[in-house]
Amino acid sequence: MLYREHPIMPLTIQSVICTVDFSSFSPLVVEHGVALARRAGVRLYLLHAVHDPQDRLHPTTEFERGGDLTQHTDDARKRFGELMAHAAVDWEAVIRFGDPVEQTVAFVNRLPSGVVVSASHGVSGFRRLFIGTVVERLTRALTRPMLVVKPGEGQPDRGSDTFHRVVVSCDGHGYWQRLVPLLQSIQADTDSHVHLVHAMERPVDKAMSDVDEASYGQVQQVLQARLSRGLRQQARRLFADHVTLSVDVAPGVPQEMVMEVARQRSADVIAVGVRRSGKVGRWISGSTTEALLRRSPCCVLTVPEPVQGQPPGGGQR
Repeated sequence: MLYREHPIMPLTIQSVICTVDFSSFSPLVVEHGVALARRAGVRLYLLHAVHDPQDRLHPTTEFERGGDLTQHTDDARKRFGELMAHAAVDWEAVIRFGDPVEQTVAFVNRLPSGVVVSASHGVSGFRRLFIGTVVERLTRALTRPMLVVKPGEGQPDRGSDTFHRVVVSCDGHGYWQRLVPLLQSIQADTDSHVHLVHAMERPVDKAMSDVDEASYGQVQQVLQARLSRGLRQQARRLFADHVTLSVDVAPGVPQEMVMEVARQRSADVIAVGVRRSGKVGRWISGSTTEALLRRSPCCVLTVPEPVQGQPPGGGQR
C-alpha cells in the first residue's frame, strides 16, 4: 500500500504563542492568535524578544535600540495592552532579552502542546542566504506547528475566526496526518474544504511496479491512480464528515504544484511538513517548505517532523 497510516502523534492546541515585534505586521499576527485561542479555549501568550542592538545582522525596530531594560519592558507591556484592548481572551505578555529565535524556542518548549503564530517579513539577497529570516529559522528550530501570516493574503473574512479552504502538501512519510486534529480546531464547522496535493517528483521505476508488459506511461498512470485512491481513503478516515475532501496527485515540483492549487482554490492556508536535514545543500538551495514560506499566495501552516521521545501533542512536560 503506497499510502499507509503511521502511528504518529497527533497535534493539538493547548496554547497559542504569538511572536510580536511591534512592526506593522503585529496587529494581524495578534488577530490570528486571538482567533485561534478563542476557538480552542486556551491561553494566548504574546512573546516579544528584545534583540542585542549591537547585532547588525538582525534588523531591529526603533523600539529595540537604546534605553534600559526596564524602559523596554514597560513600553512593551503598554503596546501589548493597546493590541489586546478589545480582545476577549485569556492572555499573558512575555518579554525576553536575546536572539528572537532562541528565546522563542526556549519559551515554547516549556508550554503544553500548541501553535506558534508569526508573520513573514521577507528579506532577500545575502542576508537570507547566510542567516535566513527569523520565520525560516523558527521553522527549522521549532518542534511545534507554526502559522505564518502573510499580510494582505490568505486571511479569513472579517468576523471569522476560522479557515475554510486548506491545501495540504502530502508525501509518503505521512507527517501531514499529525495535523488533522489541529486543522479541525482552526477550520470552520461548515463549508470546510481540504485539498490534498501529492507531487510525483521522481520518474517511475518500472521494475518496482507489479504491472507486466506495460509502457512507461501506463505504469505512471497506474501508480498515480493508486496513490490518489490510497490518499483519498486515508483522508476520509481521518477527517470529519462535514469536511469536503479533494485529492490531486500528478507529476511535478511540489512547491509549484501546491502554490498553483492554492491559487486555483483561493486557499486560506497551505499546510506543509518540515523534515529535519543536516545537509548543507538543503540549507542553501532551500526546501519545499522554505519555498512556500517565501512565495505562498496565502498563510502557511508548518507541521514539524515528530521528535523521538516527545509526548503526545508535541509538548514537553
